[in-house]
Amino acid sequence: MFVSTERLDDVAVLSLARDEKRNAISMALADELTSAVDAVADSARAVVITGEGSCFSAGADLSEDKVGPGFFNSFDALTDAIRTADAPVIAYVNGPAIGAGTMLTLACDIRVIAPQAQFRIPVGDVAIGVSEWVVRALSDLVGGARARTMLYTGLPLIADEAVACGFGLAGQYDDALEIARLVAAKAPLTQRSIKMQFAPELYSAEQRTAATAAPFASEDIREAARARAEKRPPRFTGR
Repeated sequence: MFVSTERLDDVAVLSLARDEKRNAISMALADELTSAVDAVADSARAVVITGEGSCFSAGADLSEDKVGPGFFNSFDALTDAIRTADAPVIAYVNGPAIGAGTMLTLACDIRVIAPQAQFRIPVGDVAIGVSEWVVRALSDLVGGARARTMLYTGLPLIADEAVACGFGLAGQYDDALEIARLVAAKAPLTQRSIKMQFAPELYSAEQRTAATAAPFASEDIREAARARAEKRPPRFTGR
C-alpha cells in the first residue's frame, strides 16, 4: 500500500506512504490515492493530504521509466478526483513538494505550509508537459511573473515566500487539522458549489448554476436560521 488512511470524525487524512522513495508519485500511488479520495470524499466533510516522513513528495517516480502517457493519465485522473471531490481537500505540505508534488498541492483547495516546505516545478529538466489548469492555478496563487519564473527555470519557492505571496497558510499538522475541522463544520452544499466555481472547466455552466442554487432550497439553510435563533452551532446534513 502506498497510501494510509486515518479517519478523525468528519475529517479523513490520506498520507503518501513511500517515505523510502521520498513519496515519489508512481502510477500505482497515483491510482491508489485516486481511489482513496473517491472512497472518503462522499462521507468525510473534509480531506487532508500529506506525506509521511520529511518530504511531501519528490515528484514523479522517474526511476520507474514509466513517466509517459500512462503516468500522465493516472496523474490527471488523480488531480481531477481531488478537484471534483465532494469534500474540500487540504494539503498539509510537511516538506519539499517537487514537480508533480507541487502540482498535487495545486489541485487541493487549501494549502498549509510547514517551515521546511518548498515548491519546485522543474519540468524543463525532465521533459514533462504542463496542463493548462496547472499554469492557471499557479498564476492565480503566486502571481504571473513568479509562475513563469518557476515553470521556465525550475527555481524554488521556499515556505516563507509561498506564504507571503498567498500560495498557502503557514502552519503545522495540527493547524491543518484545525482548518479541516472548520471546513467540515460548514454547509456541504455551499462547499460543493465553491469547489465547482474554482474548477469551471470540469463542469458545465448548468451544473455550476444548479450547485449555486441548491443551498437556497436545502434543509440546511433552514437549519442555519434555527441555529441563529437558538444561539447554537448549526448541524448541517448536506440536504
